Amino acid sequence: MVQVINCASFSEIGKYRKGNEDFIYPCCNQDRIFVLCDGMGGHGHGEIASEIVGTSVFDYLKKLQIDEYTPDVLQGALDFAVKQLNNADTYHDERRMGTTLVVVALNRYNVLVGHVGDSRCYWLDNRCNIKFRTRDHSMVAEAVENQILTEEEAFNSPKKNILTRSVQAGKDEKIEMTIDTLVDVAGGDYLLLCTDGVNDALRDNEIELVLNEGIFEERTSRLKKRCDEKSHDNYSAIFLQLRQDEQSPSTKKTIYYCPTCGAPLVKDGKNSCTTSVQTEHVEQQKVTIPSLDENSTAYKKSCDYFSSASHNNSEEYINIGGIKIKKKTYVLGSVWIIVGLFMLCLILSVALLCSRNVELINQRETIHLF
Repeated sequence: MVQVINCASFSEIGKYRKGNEDFIYPCCNQDRIFVLCDGMGGHGHGEIASEIVGTSVFDYLKKLQIDEYTPDVLQGALDFAVKQLNNADTYHDERRMGTTLVVVALNRYNVLVGHVGDSRCYWLDNRCNIKFRTRDHSMVAEAVENQILTEEEAFNSPKKNILTRSVQAGKDEKIEMTIDTLVDVAGGDYLLLCTDGVNDALRDNEIELVLNEGIFEERTSRLKKRCDEKSHDNYSAIFLQLRQDEQSPSTKKTIYYCPTCGAPLVKDGKNSCTTSVQTEHVEQQKVTIPSLDENSTAYKKSCDYFSSASHNNSEEYINIGGIKIKKKTYVLGSVWIIVGLFMLCLILSVALLCSRNVELINQRETIHLF
């Protein structure tokens, strides 16, 4: 199960703003829902929008069970928040208030990330190297994707805060949330949710450098300090450290076994009855196969194949005087003993014959002398 072991957050007005339009829902280690918004609209209306949307999304999701967090549910939470926003006072000074949104939901085996606008979620490994980052709904992000601008040009562009999508009141069309599913989350991985006040101050590589040293609290403090030094906007972030206690079913593999010989039914036949699966994220489960007919050709062939493979890979022993000797070694040894005895008899016979011949020759020479 994916769980939070460390959680920290901050939301600051910054040096150049009169009010803070960012919103983060207060978080703790026991939470499984994390929400961050960046309001817009001016005159305090952005602050209202971000709080309405953030609170509505959190309230919608917290009523559900952990296994109910799905992409459709996250979209449903956004639809609910839009209705609450429309029910509020949505028109001020001919401007419609709105907000960005990024929400993280930890279900049992993976992490769902939904976002609208340019507030981001980063997924970092245990050394704070970025593994994933949400794609901004902005003009410069589209220009980068279409290879019109480079990442550096987009970072310095005066139009980088122009959004192509946001949670805005009074819109007729449905607001679509971009939802990503993070799988294979490992223990020690991190999630960083942040508003554009953080991204305007720090490039991605700078975020990695700031977060990769020290204990958890020091990393968060260092990030906040850098934002205070460089940001020209409100800046807010939620920083999470995760652990994973169980494997995801999507990464598990069921191995079926022959009900007769117990050998795993795999195509290459490399696994024998005594071979255990060592592959990472693979769980070995021994089950029967009720669909196989014992009289079927496929059943007999699979049993014959794996039985022969099992016999070929196994060693038979013979017990002689309480000592176990491999049958193969015993047979080969017996053969060599017989061959040796035969050769010894042959040598003795030749020697005896030669000795007899020498004796006969000596007798003949003696007779010849007399």
